[in-house]
Amino acid sequence: MADKNLEREYVIPLRREFIKVPTYKKTKKAVTAIREFVSKHMKVKDVKIGPHLNELVWSRGMKNPLPRVKVKTRKIDDYAQVELVDKNFQETKEEKEAKEKKKKPKEDKKEEAEKTQKEKEQEQENKLLKEGKVGEEVLEKESGHDTKGEGKKKKELTKEEEEKLRSQKIITQKQKPHKSLKK
Repeated sequence: MADKNLEREYVIPLRREFIKVPTYKKTKKAVTAIREFVSKHMKVKDVKIGPHLNELVWSRGMKNPLPRVKVKTRKIDDYAQVELVDKNFQETKEEKEAKEKKKKPKEDKKEEAEKTQKEKEQEQENKLLKEGKVGEEVLEKESGHDTKGEGKKKKELTKEEEEKLRSQKIITQKQKPHKSLKK
């Protein structure tokens, strides 16, 4: 048996076919002529026309198609793909799945690296909690607020600090300035 992925180039004469039909059906007949030509020469029943070839055939309208077209064809199992010579074929489902399988290991490595970073951060926080160092002092530094109640005015956070704290999930909502500071 021959190669599974057989590729060839053809110049398909369309004028012979679309002369036989009325003016308003010429381009439609040209498309069917491409399908018939490829199915005959590639010995396949199902033919898929590429978007660039389709665009070229229909570019001159319904009544005035091109007299001939140079195409490349590719036979894949039980069907054939047809596209212009200078354009690439669309990927098949099998090719897409193969690419996704290659990409997944890289994504898995990234996820593992992120997990290890998160675990390290959690371990550090747990150590500080055990030692008793994390408490009011650390929260004071992170949030910019006096938790002991010594200061009467609360410190306003800049936008950068707020975003940083949100990313660390210390602050969940935007903080509003204290009522006494609004004047």
